[in-house]
Amino acid sequence: MMRITNLLKQYTDIVFPVICVCCGCSAGQRYKYICDWCVNERFEPAQPERNEIFPECVRIQFSLWNFDKGGYLQQLLHDLKYNNLRGVGEELGYLLGRKFIQGCPEDFSTEFETKKPVLVPVPLHRSKRRKRGFNQARVISEGIIKVTDWDIVDLGAIIRVKSTKTQTGLNLAQRSENLNNAFKIVHNDDLNETIPIIVDDVFTTGATTFELAKTLADAGAGKSVILTIAKA
Repeated sequence: MMRITNLLKQYTDIVFPVICVCCGCSAGQRYKYICDWCVNERFEPAQPERNEIFPECVRIQFSLWNFDKGGYLQQLLHDLKYNNLRGVGEELGYLLGRKFIQGCPEDFSTEFETKKPVLVPVPLHRSKRRKRGFNQARVISEGIIKVTDWDIVDLGAIIRVKSTKTQTGLNLAQRSENLNNAFKIVHNDDLNETIPIIVDDVFTTGATTFELAKTLADAGAGKSVILTIAKA
């Protein structure tokens, strides 16, 4: 039976090849939606900035690639959010989680053994979630758990109570004011003495994730790690 299944898969791969959502070439066997070349060559790897200053409630920020305004990555993340490309989101999360684990400092690995990392997707306000039908940050988180044994907070455990206006064109101070008290923890049984791993698609000024990290710290969680696909 397994042999027949493998033969059928080989046949369908030839007749209906999986196409890379970025370049349109065959995605090959390793990844389902993005080809090896696009994963390894198309996007510029994000590098941690030296002397980057974070709020007290944030330990580190890590991104997979640099944001390319007007480029393939921007289009890919736009399609993820607005065209319901859940499979792409999970694959991006898998790549992000794998890259972070590979480069994880030794002291992090040790701490992860004593404190429980918990994935915290940045919540959407109910109006945006209703419009889009899903939260792209949660889909990315579901990809991350494929390469980690981390838990993910229950849906509805942390909510966004403030429907903020667009952050485009605002400076950091204005973004922070726009997001003040934007999040609320409904129950925090899974957050005490944990390491929150905040997940989002793009890190720009950090105002959104910083506000969420502050909310988590006020609830008794440890310093947050911020993971995003892109860094602008």
